[in-house]
Amino acid sequence: MAYVRLTMTSRKLMCNTDISVFLPNKIARGGPGNRGQIQKASYDKNEVYQVLWLFHGGGDDYTAWALDAMIQRACDAAQLVVIMPTILDLPGQDPTMDTMGFLTEELPQAMRFMFPISERRQDNFIAGLSYGGYCAYRCAMTHPDQYACVGSFSSPLDVAEDVRRLHKGDPRFDGDTITGTDRDILYLTSKLKEEGKEIPKTFQTVGTEDFTWDFNITARDHFVKLGMDHTFIQRPGTHNFEFWDAALKDYLEWLPLTKSPVRKERF
Repeated sequence: MAYVRLTMTSRKLMCNTDISVFLPNKIARGGPGNRGQIQKASYDKNEVYQVLWLFHGGGDDYTAWALDAMIQRACDAAQLVVIMPTILDLPGQDPTMDTMGFLTEELPQAMRFMFPISERRQDNFIAGLSYGGYCAYRCAMTHPDQYACVGSFSSPLDVAEDVRRLHKGDPRFDGDTITGTDRDILYLTSKLKEEGKEIPKTFQTVGTEDFTWDFNITARDHFVKLGMDHTFIQRPGTHNFEFWDAALKDYLEWLPLTKSPVRKERF
């Protein structure tokens, strides 16, 4: 697997920002004569890969997953390109910084220009840990035509309640101003359901000792009530990479992966 770290200038963010990218080693699965062994294969410019847009949590950056999780071999086996940007978004951020525009428009355009990744909805997946999982859900529910699946690992999906409890008294945060807006995941999913639009398949996991557990339960109950195609997993664990490393592996097993590149002419 190749590991690329790059810096790009973002007009949406109005600053330079950093990104990590995992590119799988292409493999050819054995046929007659080689007893099913896996061998190295040459790259083909007419082939593209499925892609996972993977977000870190609050206070981290583009190096978090690459340095703290053991995902390289799993993503190599999945034949999946993984793109891990630095996310500067917070509920109380500078309103002139268009983080959503960067994540859902500018970043995909730049990465598709640089790397062999598919543009098809069915080949694009998004996920994140902690606050990054909330951002992933927000991207997916704001642009449901772009992502087939979305995953969250220990994420405050009921973000309004999270802000009310954990940021009470902080003038930068106000849960009441989030409720019923494009920052509210519960509102966005209800809106998609009412409009009859296709909602990405959703994956959600949290540790039973995690401080976001109750926020996850209210979100899960909301998704189930809406009749969404939703998978929920809880197991013992807290808010750390030991849990998130296992969560990502669960997510990769859950995703509809081809485990091979797709030829462009099939689009």
